[in-house]
Amino acid sequence: MKYRPLGKTGLSVSEIGLGATQIGWPSVTEAEAERVLQGALDAGINFIDTAARYRLSESRIGRFLAKQKSRFIVATKCGGWIEYVDGQEKASWDYSPAGILRTIDRSRQQMKLDVIDIVQFHGLPNNRPLDPKDPRSGYDVKAAFDALFEAKARGWVRFVGVSSDGAASADVVRQWPLDVQECNYNLLLQEAETDLFPLCQESQRGVIAKRPIANCVYLLKERPEGNEEGLQYDRAQTFPLRDLAGGGDLIDFTLRFTLAHPAVSTAIIGTASAEHLAANARVSDGRLLPADTLARAKQSFRQLFGRA
Repeated sequence: MKYRPLGKTGLSVSEIGLGATQIGWPSVTEAEAERVLQGALDAGINFIDTAARYRLSESRIGRFLAKQKSRFIVATKCGGWIEYVDGQEKASWDYSPAGILRTIDRSRQQMKLDVIDIVQFHGLPNNRPLDPKDPRSGYDVKAAFDALFEAKARGWVRFVGVSSDGAASADVVRQWPLDVQECNYNLLLQEAETDLFPLCQESQRGVIAKRPIANCVYLLKERPEGNEEGLQYDRAQTFPLRDLAGGGDLIDFTLRFTLAHPAVSTAIIGTASAEHLAANARVSDGRLLPADTLARAKQSFRQLFGRA
């Protein structure tokens, strides 16, 4: 496993990180979740990305870490959470200062951590009129960011950031002195190269790349649900991925593309399979794609989709 600096935080993170969404699913057993977490450590992965909305993820991470001498660099997210009341799943959003601090403190308790390494907003709050279809609307944005920084000042959090994409995220990079940025980046979602990466590099902000293997949509026979998954699937129908990969493994190729960008600190991959995680971890071997292949992949994206 290779490691990279996470911006100017002073942290050194594994090129491949574990996205801990799936291990929070109730359909995944405690033993299966523990196997994935142990497999991550065995593979040299030292970075794990979770969220208060990832169901049982934080509590399972907490139980695992309580038994370990080694530990992960842990990033979680606030603004929304999921809990179980009388066996029923209850989802909530709250970007008020009190809600943000309450969620962060809850995450500390769930993961048995006095200090969480990184906390990010799960998407961006906005001050548009309250809209039932937009759970992040109707908030005082400055007050929300002030609360995030207050958690850092209290010593609850070492570093703070946001998990979001697009022009609104670029404005956040310009306006707020955050430490990290989590965003989509892969062969089929290259927008961050123009929207975010130059700003992050200029401000030395660590970049956490999510969906680095494009949710493997290029292996699917039917269009998946979800806006981002669907968009990637649609693009995969015309993007010359197989030609660019030259007959090689498509997941390997896609992951190496993501890791080739110098702005990327770590690429997080979500899985409930220790075997899949180990296979992905082996891609971190220092071998990047040839420069001409990278150039053709970026040119193809621009020609087909007009961006990046």
